[in-house]
Amino acid sequence: MYARNPLIKVVSLIPVFAVVGLFCFEWYVYNVVFVLSQMETWVGSSLYLNLARTSMFNALWLLAAWSYTRSSLTDPGLVPDEWLNFVREMDTLGQERSSSHHGWHTRGATLCNHCQHKRPERAHHCSICGRCVMRMDHHCPWIGNCVGFKNHKYFILMTFYGMLACGCFVFTAVPQVKGLLFGTVGTRQVLGYGASARDLMMFSLAAVLAASFSLALGALFVSHCWLLMTNLTSIEVGYFGRNPYSVGIGENAQQVMGRFDVSWLLPIPSSQPLSDGLAFPSKDMGSTSSRPADEETCPIGRQVDAHDDV
Repeated sequence: MYARNPLIKVVSLIPVFAVVGLFCFEWYVYNVVFVLSQMETWVGSSLYLNLARTSMFNALWLLAAWSYTRSSLTDPGLVPDEWLNFVREMDTLGQERSSSHHGWHTRGATLCNHCQHKRPERAHHCSICGRCVMRMDHHCPWIGNCVGFKNHKYFILMTFYGMLACGCFVFTAVPQVKGLLFGTVGTRQVLGYGASARDLMMFSLAAVLAASFSLALGALFVSHCWLLMTNLTSIEVGYFGRNPYSVGIGENAQQVMGRFDVSWLLPIPSSQPLSDGLAFPSKDMGSTSSRPADEETCPIGRQVDAHDDV
């Protein structure tokens, strides 16, 4: 979405449209093919149970779709022009730079060998987008965007709610899924006697996809929770030595999610951000969880080689 090359922007829309189509397909099959075929059996106490499970699926689906939209369309954390101008002014004052090396770089800016511009600590160059992204984690083709400081929270919520929505699909349709897989009921009885062969095929495909994506998104969610708690990115996992940015599980998570409140559960900007993506507390400089983001300084002055880029 934020690639410099117009061709890459267009091509990146292909997997995005595929995912949007998958969202729509799962919603249609669950609500139109599955729920409508079962509504005539909703009598007595089962009425409220079925209404509850249908509402749960749609709520989780909406949160997953909302999170996906935010992670795809949100600026992942491009280096702001104000910071670049500030660095240029500092360079005119003769700011020194250390020799380049691969690994951790705390309290200093780095020089991108692709853009030939300074970038904040923990920022990396995305070879697909052609831009440097603050606290970059990885480039995800399925959202057509990088996952960086400003949208990492939305990406985590997308995996969480996507996992729950897919799991809700499967578990609320267990009798029907068992009937299709193991033949415990007649094929025509799975979705009611009025179900067509087309409906049965769509339901079978949707159930298999939901089960598969529930497992895949669950694994992705767990891995990113570990990254969140250890204050690492997918790029930094390959670094050797002690992680200088790990200052405690709670504070690590708050650097991405903001101060703990209800906004952690919603794909919205944090009401109390603790970092601006330009500088991060480290063990050397101590914790800064009590200071708001606008009080952070942005140190500059180091250079790294192209091995830090992706």
